[in-house]
Amino acid sequence: MTSLLVAVLLFAIPAPAMGQGAFERLNLDKLKLTGMGMSYGSVEPSQMGATQAYSIHADYGEIAERWRVVFTVTYWGSRYDDEVVQSFADSLGRSIQDPEQNAILVASGVKVSDIAVGGDMRWTPPFRFIRLRPYVGGNLSVHVLNAEGPLINGTFMERALDNISTGVAALGGLDIVIFSHLSLGGQARFDLLSGLQYSSLRFVGTYLFDAAPLRRRR
Repeated sequence: MTSLLVAVLLFAIPAPAMGQGAFERLNLDKLKLTGMGMSYGSVEPSQMGATQAYSIHADYGEIAERWRVVFTVTYWGSRYDDEVVQSFADSLGRSIQDPEQNAILVASGVKVSDIAVGGDMRWTPPFRFIRLRPYVGGNLSVHVLNAEGPLINGTFMERALDNISTGVAALGGLDIVIFSHLSLGGQARFDLLSGLQYSSLRFVGTYLFDAAPLRRRR
C-alpha cells in the first residue's frame, strides 16, 4: 500500500524525466510550487456516520490562464451505520443452517477508512478584488479504502470492502488572502467512487510562497 501511494505521488508531481516535449504540450513546464496548506472539515459518507476529513495540499499554480493545479492527500475514518450492519448480519443469519438455533451472530461495528491521493483542476473567474479568490473545479484521485471489524475480519466481505479505486469529485470554494503570505477559506465538494459517495465542507489554510498582491484590481 505504501509503495502504491509513493508511486501515485511521483506520477502526480511533475518531473523532468518525463520528457520536455510532453511538458510543453500540456504546459506542465509552467507548474511551480506556489503554496502549501491544510484543510479540516466535516464529511458525510453514504451509509456511514458523519466524521472529520484531514487534508494537505500543494498548489502548483496556473497551467493555463485562470486554471490552477492543486495536488491533495486526504484522510478520513468512519463506521457503517448500525442499521446497515444489522441488515448484513440478518442476511447472514438466514443463510446459516441451525436446526437447534444455537448459533449466535453479533452485529458488531465495521470501521472504514479512506486515503485519497489526487489532484484538483480549479478555474478562477475574473474577479475585481484580488484578496478574494473564488473557484470551481474537479478532482481525480486514487482512493485506498480499508474496512475492519469482528463481523467481517478474514471473510470475503472484508476483501470486497478493502479496495483501491479511482474517484472523481466536483468542488467549489473561496480563499481570502488575509496577509501577503497567508490565505484562509472554505471549500464544498462531492466525491464519487465505486460503491461510495460523500459530501464535505472544509476550512482551508494556505501558506503562499510568493507574496500575494493585496491592492484591488482596476
